Amino acid sequence: MSYKSLQIRNTFYKNSFAFLSLGLLAVIIGFSQSVTSRFSTFTWIYHVHGVSATLWMVLLIIQPLTYRYNKLKVHRVIGWTSILIVSIIVVAGITMMKNMIINRASYPPGTVYKLAFIDATTLIAFISFYSLGIYYRKSLKLHARFMVCTIFAPFIPALTRVFFVFNLADGFNTALTYSYLLIEIAILLILFTERKSKEIKYTYLPALIIMLCQHLLMYSSNDWQWWVQIMNNFAGTNV
Repeated sequence: MSYKSLQIRNTFYKNSFAFLSLGLLAVIIGFSQSVTSRFSTFTWIYHVHGVSATLWMVLLIIQPLTYRYNKLKVHRVIGWTSILIVSIIVVAGITMMKNMIINRASYPPGTVYKLAFIDATTLIAFISFYSLGIYYRKSLKLHARFMVCTIFAPFIPALTRVFFVFNLADGFNTALTYSYLLIEIAILLILFTERKSKEIKYTYLPALIIMLCQHLLMYSSNDWQWWVQIMNNFAGTNV
């Protein structure tokens, strides 16, 4: 390995594991109340979703370290194992979305189809960024950034709950809005910090556009009749 390659390995995103660890902490805090208070009432799919999503966060924390310390065989093994984790996340996410629509009567009015919109677009973004990360796995600067992009949209549910845990929001829409703004500001800071890197226009810039579109459209998504019909057909229900 050349000196230049070794230098890049030891310096590129060398502290990413620390920032991602903070993200995992936010997830733990956000879901702590619901897990402790409703653990026994959760169906198996909620447990599968929670475990697989947590494993994904742990994987994103571990992988930069395995690469930095030249544990390439371990890095590759964990990387290919991620296909199974991602598959479980997607299947569990789709199943939970379907169950939510079927049981929409137990949710607050005006939330189910909005949440379905957020969930559906989040899954699409997650799959897209992950697939691109795998495709560009031999390009370090693209691969790492695409993998970081997989966490932005999935952070929204956790951050929304964090605002409730600390009583920082007076309602669901307010907490959602704060969560999106926080993620959007974080991406803007990343874009500013890495403004000289050409890779950001393929990674973080599209991620920001996706988050902004999701943020702006979610407010009206519950009223889209075509969306309501699609989701009802998807869940096999009729209004």
